[in-house]
Amino acid sequence: MRKTLTSAVAALGLAGSVLVITEPTAAAAPSAAQSCYGGAVSYSTTVGYWPTGSAYARTSSACADINVKPNTTITVATCWKSGGCNAWRTISGGTWGVAATDVKDGTDYFLIFAASSSSGLVAD
Repeated sequence: MRKTLTSAVAALGLAGSVLVITEPTAAAAPSAAQSCYGGAVSYSTTVGYWPTGSAYARTSSACADINVKPNTTITVATCWKSGGCNAWRTISGGTWGVAATDVKDGTDYFLIFAASSSSGLVAD
């Protein structure tokens, strides 16, 4: 995800261990995942690609990746207006998955699906 500061805390369970948690910096809040997914838009297709017609979607500055949350498990690839497509990726229904990684802001693209019908959310 774009402009993300991710932290993980592991509990070791050792006797006498001390865990110190500090306030997050302004750069860390709000969470980048919430910021990215907060700009998600609905998609729906019965023709095997989105957006339909001759339109393209355009990446925003909210996410570094193109993320898809399909209603049912789908296999998807991302194709670029400039030409070419990335590899097929399977994303489980009801979960966020990455359709393309490290995509520049303002990049025009469309999604193609291995099935003709798909719906859900896209965050880019």
